[in-house]
Amino acid sequence: MNSILIAGLLATTFTLAQNVNAATQGPKMRDHAPGMEMIKTLSRLSLSSEQIDEVKNLVTAFKANHERPDAPSERPDKPGFASLSESEIRSLVETRMATQQSQHFAIAELRSQIYNLLSESQRNMITELEAKRGSKRETAHGPRRGANRGADRGAMRGQPPRGPRLPFEELKLTDEQIASLETLNAAYRETRLQRRATLDAHRDAERALVRSGNFSESAWDALYAEYKDDLVNAAIEDITHKQATFAVLTDVQQAEMQQKRENIDALRRLFSDN
Repeated sequence: MNSILIAGLLATTFTLAQNVNAATQGPKMRDHAPGMEMIKTLSRLSLSSEQIDEVKNLVTAFKANHERPDAPSERPDKPGFASLSESEIRSLVETRMATQQSQHFAIAELRSQIYNLLSESQRNMITELEAKRGSKRETAHGPRRGANRGADRGAMRGQPPRGPRLPFEELKLTDEQIASLETLNAAYRETRLQRRATLDAHRDAERALVRSGNFSESAWDALYAEYKDDLVNAAIEDITHKQATFAVLTDVQQAEMQQKRENIDALRRLFSDN
């Protein structure tokens, strides 16, 4: 019951952490959102009734003081927005990230407070769980489970091999469009691999600060300043890549894709409001 209670208690709260991290570090970072990892980790600890009560108090206070932020309304492939220059995109990204820093700090402060409630043995267990998770992640991101994942799944179903999944597969793309998208995706994969080490280092530095005895808003701001350029550039690269892929489509295809996404957004809002 403890694990179920903790997971349910934290899930809605740490959706904030997931949204904030996804917005600043790109869609591929969602699975690495520290809040969602914390839910999985805490649900496996044998928390005492006193610890559960204290966690409940912290989360209740957090929810009372921090509203869940709305998802950004601008899409990097939305008509009009797609034509923004790199300098305009940079200004937009920097403004958005500056606004989100208070949300980042609030989540980090909550994580620090919860970590301070744990016993030494529970903290050691967290370290062991994270080490196992890291090992599994390395295996999952290896050559076989990376670029060839689509081919492996196809082979398991007795289907011919296929390459990595392309965007806009639901549209009737021409051979020329497919070739263009494959070229863009190949170049972007190289870019993502080059910046992964830096983003991982930032995530590890955040985790270390949260668990240190020196956690404070000034220390958090100093850490952000150290990695700010890398984070901003990563967000810009994500947006410009999406712009480039969207530009491969015809006007008719762009309109069709935009309508599909507006329908998905409407459904998402409908379910999130209930």
